[in-house]
Amino acid sequence: MARTLWKTAAVAAAAGSLALAACSSGPTTGTETFTLTTHSISPNPVYHAVASGVFSATGTVQATSGASDAPLLAKFPDGTFRLGHLTAGHQSASIDPKTCAATFNQKGSSYKLSNGTGNYQGIQGNGSASLKFTGTLPKLGTGHCNTTNSAVPKSGSTTTMVHASGPLTLP
Repeated sequence: MARTLWKTAAVAAAAGSLALAACSSGPTTGTETFTLTTHSISPNPVYHAVASGVFSATGTVQATSGASDAPLLAKFPDGTFRLGHLTAGHQSASIDPKTCAATFNQKGSSYKLSNGTGNYQGIQGNGSASLKFTGTLPKLGTGHCNTTNSAVPKSGSTTTMVHASGPLTLP
């Protein structure tokens, strides 16, 4: 779950940066802010990406494979780009022992943008992101929360949101 979450944060940051560059006719440098959201419990979910700031765009972000170090692929109407060199940042988690409501936070994640196609060809950038995951874990027969690595949050109870921003340059 943590791997997916930090990748989400990085993807969100990249998506926003990409949107900034998409609408320019010459070299563009600036800062873009964006949000990634998913309600999926899949180990490699597709995130809905919304970029805002100087430019706006919507698209998707997903890891290119199930490998823990796989880059992310951001897809927007005018092209794609990769998010790599992802770092996890500082992580914290809490679980309510009565309700099994779980929260996972990550701050200070970082990313680098590359391999742009379409309007994003030549994209370069980096930035930082934070994410928050919430969901309800299942209970064991003993009544305790299942906190094992294999525990799957209850369907329909999860939300992952990533907020990110950073500078980018698009030739």
